[in-house]
Formats: sequence, structure tokens, C-alpha cells
Amino acid sequence: MRFIVLRHQEEEGLGTIAEWLKLNGHSHFYVNLFAKQRPPSNALMAYDALVSMGGPMSVNDDSELMQTSLALTADFVQAKRPVLGVCLGAQAIAKVAGGTVAQSAFELGFDRVSPVSAHPFFASGKLAVEDWDVFQWHGENFTLPAGAAHLFSGKLVANQGFTYKQALGLQFHNELSLEWYTMWYEGLRHKFENMDKLVPPSADMPFVSLKTNLFALLNTWQREWS
Repeated sequence: MRFIVLRHQEEEGLGTIAEWLKLNGHSHFYVNLFAKQRPPSNALMAYDALVSMGGPMSVNDDSELMQTSLALTADFVQAKRPVLGVCLGAQAIAKVAGGTVAQSAFELGFDRVSPVSAHPFFASGKLAVEDWDVFQWHGENFTLPAGAAHLFSGKLVANQGFTYKQALGLQFHNELSLEWYTMWYEGLRHKFENMDKLVPPSADMPFVSLKTNLFALLNTWQREWS
């Protein structure tokens, strides 16, 4: 399948999601919204699925970048195409599906979230019901749109993941690898406020767990629409 990828800031690319796409025979094409690139007008015809990545802006911003991102997300969600949203991207899915996005507790760093056992992915035994290692970086959060199924919950922020039609929204960053974390630590630590919680990169960080769980989830999600 052909995936179009919305990239809201240069430092937030696909990470290990690119590896998952390649392993499953999918191709991808970046639209670098931060560099004023815009999706093709025939995106729904040219691409089968969409990935919307994170960024420091808000889905409530009245900017050309955000309006472009929301419009394409809405097109793919309404067409019941596969849509994966990470952090800002998950908030975009929630917003275009009728949810709201507002300020939440600020979360930054490695943490754990809990699966919602009633979600079909877990209730059916497709995924193990056990807490996940995740990496958080957000100060806003979504409400669940009508018709969405709650997927993950957290201690400080309850809504950490959901599915809606063929869309999958994740508030956290499990696409992060040691290489990407190192780049964030070196390049972003002095760019934004409240970044003092970032600790130096280490091979002891749970990157293997992040990737293993993410790939298991994406495989389960893919079986729903393939």
C-alpha cells in the first residue's frame, strides 16, 4: 500500500514506523508541512493510507499548516482509509471525528500506559493485556469521539490511544529509537520550554520494548483493514 505521511516538524519523522512499513511491503511519501509542502490535490486517489506525525503546534491553531493537516486527515478518516496518528496526529484524528483537544497535564519522558481490556484488540486475545513502555511528549490531549474505542489509558492523562473506523490514534511516541531520541536530546532540548526532564540517551532505555509493542499493535491494526 502507498502511505502519505504528514510531517509537521523536521525532527519528527516516522522513526521505526518506516521500518514496519518496509517490512510489510508498503511505500511512503513525506509531505513536509513545516517546509510549506502541500499534499497533492488527488491524494485520496494517489495514496491508500495516511500517517500523521507529531509536532509542537496545536490542532486548534488557525494556521495554514494545521488546516492543511486537518483537512487531509478528515478526507482519509471519512473515506474509511487506514490512518495512523501519533501525538499531534492522534489529536487531529480525534478532532476531525468530533472530539475536542485541550490542555492536559504535561508529560515528557518514559512512562507506562495500560491497555483497555474491553477493546477488541485485547478482549479477543490478539494482543496481550499488559502495561506498555512508552515515551510521552505532549501538553494537550483529546476526548474520545463518538464511536471511538478506547485503547490505552494513563495515570495522569486518561486517553492515551483509540481506534475509530480504520484509524488508530496514539498519544505517545513508540516510534522512538535510540538514534531518534539522541537527536531529540541534542537538537530539541534547548528549543522548547519544560525540556529539563529529558535525560541523556542510554542503551538501557526501553527502545526494544517500544518497538516490539508498536509492531505488534500495527500488525493487529493492519489485519483489520487488509
